[in-house]
Amino acid sequence: MYLVNRCRASIDVFPEDPALALSLVKSRSDYAYHHEEKHRVVSSEEARGLFEAEGIRVLDLYAVCGWTRVLCIPEKILNSRTWDEESFRQTTEMVLKLCEEPSVRGLSKHLVLYGEKM
Repeated sequence: MYLVNRCRASIDVFPEDPALALSLVKSRSDYAYHHEEKHRVVSSEEARGLFEAEGIRVLDLYAVCGWTRVLCIPEKILNSRTWDEESFRQTTEMVLKLCEEPSVRGLSKHLVLYGEKM
């Protein structure tokens, strides 16, 4: 089964089905359908609980999204094969900090969970 972020799923489904979106965001529904596929909808803490229940110690959770677009990095730089060291360092640091931020994690479409089997 595919897991999707509860808040982001609510936002994405709202234009087509506001009632389902409200049900998802209020934690009254745990499933959404996308292209006829059933997805389990969870918050980052619910995901943590599901993995821990399976014997996986969660080390960290990160948001995954197109932060290079959000940061308004010019196309010329994004498409470049070489970045100057300072620009690369600053962009990488900014993206990593945003991916760790709980408020960003709550709105991210996808999450990366790092864990180890206990």
